[in-house]
Amino acid sequence: MDYLSGLPKTILHDILARLPYKDAAKTIALSKTWRDTWSSYPNLYVHCNDFITLHHVPIINSHRFTKMDILIDYVTKRLLRLCAQGLAIKEFKLDLRYLFHPPHGSHDVDQWIQMACASGVEVLELYLSNGSIGREYSEDIWYDLPLCVIEAKSLTKLVLTGGIRVGQEFLSHSMKFSSVRMLSLRHVLFTHEGVIKHLISHCPLIEQLTVEYCSVYNHLSIEGPQVHRISRVKFLFLNGLQRLKKVHVQGVEEVHIDSPNLENLCYSHFKFGEPFNLNFDSCTKLRCLCIIDLNSTTIAEKWFLELFSKYPLLESLEICNCSVPEKINIFSSQLKVLKLYDCSNLNEVNIDAPNLLSFDYRDYKNRHRDYKNPVISFLRGSNQLEVSVFTNLRCQYFYSLSRFIENMPRKILASLSLFIYELLPNYRDMPALLISSTPPKSNIWVLE
Repeated sequence: MDYLSGLPKTILHDILARLPYKDAAKTIALSKTWRDTWSSYPNLYVHCNDFITLHHVPIINSHRFTKMDILIDYVTKRLLRLCAQGLAIKEFKLDLRYLFHPPHGSHDVDQWIQMACASGVEVLELYLSNGSIGREYSEDIWYDLPLCVIEAKSLTKLVLTGGIRVGQEFLSHSMKFSSVRMLSLRHVLFTHEGVIKHLISHCPLIEQLTVEYCSVYNHLSIEGPQVHRISRVKFLFLNGLQRLKKVHVQGVEEVHIDSPNLENLCYSHFKFGEPFNLNFDSCTKLRCLCIIDLNSTTIAEKWFLELFSKYPLLESLEICNCSVPEKINIFSSQLKVLKLYDCSNLNEVNIDAPNLLSFDYRDYKNRHRDYKNPVISFLRGSNQLEVSVFTNLRCQYFYSLSRFIENMPRKILASLSLFIYELLPNYRDMPALLISSTPPKSNIWVLE
C-alpha cells in the first residue's frame, strides 16, 4: 500500500520540492495520485537538455526547431493547466540555452512570463541564449524582456542570464519591485545606461545583488559596425540600499557602494591593464571580501594595513590573480579564512591572526625560471589552523619549498596539505620533500 499517496497535496508538493527535478518528474509513473500531484505542482523548472532526455526527443541538430516546438507545447500546456485550476505559480525557472534562437519562440516565452507574473510568481529565472558583445549586433539574437516582469508585486527573486535585452521603456514604466530580495543580471544588454540603475534603485528590500558582464547599447554612435556600439557597463552606484548584504560584481570598471549593512563583497575586474575604481569605505560591517583579477595596478601596501581597521568584522579575505606588494602584513583578531591565489610580486607574508582557521595558498601561474615561493610566517594562529598549498615547483627549487614549509606553525597546526605540480620523474628521491616536524595531520600530493 502506498501510504504517501494519502498525504495532503501540500505535503506531496513539499516532497517534490526536495527532489532533483528529473526525479520529481518521474513520480508521474508511480500512480494517478502522483500524476495529479505533478500536474498541480506550482514550481515549474524547464531545462532544455533535461527536457530532451526525459521526453526522448531526438538529438538531431537539423531538428532543433522541432525540439523547441515540442518544448513550447509542453510548457504552454503545463502553465495553462495550472492557471485553469486557479493555482499560483510560485517558481518559474526557464533554461533554454543552446535551444532558444530568437525570434522563434519569443512570443511563447512572453506568454509564459505573463501567465507566471499574473498568477503571483515569486521566483523567476531566465537563462536564454548567449548574446554578448563578441557577437555581431542584431535585433533578432536578443530576447526583449516584457514589461509585465516589473509589474509583478509578488517577485522576491529575479535572475536574468544571457541574451536578454532590457529596453529603454523600463525607465518610464511604473516599477513594483517592492518585494525583490535577490536580483541577478548576467550578460544582459541594456538599451540605455540609466536602466540598470533604475532597476536596482527600485528594489528597497534587496539583500543580494549580482551584476556580471552586462552591456549597454549606444544608439548615438553612428560610426563603424553595429557591434562597436555595444560596450560594457562602466559605472555601478549602489546607494541607499539599507538591507543589501551581498554583492557580486564582474566586468564593471567603477563601483561605488554605500550600503551600511553590506556583509559580503566579491569584485572582479575584466580587462588587464585597464584602470578600475572600487569604493566601499562606508561598508564597515563587511565580513567577507573577495578581490579577483586586479592586475592592472598593484594593490597598495597601505590598503592591506588599513583593511582590518576599516572593516573590524572581516572574517574572510580572498585575493585572487592580483598584483600585490612584495610584502604583505595581515594583522586581525577576527580573520578566520585567508586565501591567496596567483598573487604576482609576492615575496613575504606575515600573518598575525589568532583566530585563523584556514589558510589556502596557490600559485598555478607562477612558472617562470626564477620563481620562488614566498616566505610565509605565522606570528600567531589558532590551534585548529588548516593550511593548504598548491604550487607549480620545479625540482631545482625544492630548497625554496623547504624554507616555505619551515615557516608553517607546526606546534599549533591542525593540518598541512601540499599539492606540487610539474615535477621530474625522479621526484620521489628528493629529500627536500620531507617535513622534519610533522603536524598532527600532514599530506603531500605530487601531481605530474
